[in-house]
Amino acid sequence: MSTAKPFFAPLLVAGQTIDFAHLEPFQFTIATMARPKGAVVDVRFSNHCFSDAYDPARHPNPVDVWDRGQRRAFDQSRYDLSRGLKPIIEALPAASVFQTPEANFVRIVPPGDDAQEYRIYFNVKRGGGAVDADVSLFVESAYYPDGRKPLLKPSQMTKVKFALLVDKTVRGEKLRFQYRR
Repeated sequence: MSTAKPFFAPLLVAGQTIDFAHLEPFQFTIATMARPKGAVVDVRFSNHCFSDAYDPARHPNPVDVWDRGQRRAFDQSRYDLSRGLKPIIEALPAASVFQTPEANFVRIVPPGDDAQEYRIYFNVKRGGGAVDADVSLFVESAYYPDGRKPLLKPSQMTKVKFALLVDKTVRGEKLRFQYRR
């Protein structure tokens, strides 16, 4: 039996205990030009993957989630979607991502049966997390866009292969952002 403290403490939602074992930090390896034998990527998740900005009109009886002093509300839809995040992140080595004007990145998962795209926002840094890694990847947020704020189209962002992004990060090089309106 493990005595390790979970990365996110369980929440009590509508009388049920919600755990976040699927959002525990993990690592994967990706071969790049700089690291042909593999660069280790350390992955961590934000509580924005299962919470939403608190709004009294939309959250009359919220289960509070706090993020550095900011009140947020547990969001069942984001939580349900978060259960599939790990396989999406593990598939990044074969994927392309987009650099946003804010200099973070987004993986846009095409619409499935529900006809909605899933957007996963993250940043990458050289070095890694609590354990030795070549790159740390922090998933800042992940959700279905709901129309509350305008979204950039993929054609308005810089597309880059994830392996190239890791390679440049390992080398300490910056990507050139090409923002298009």
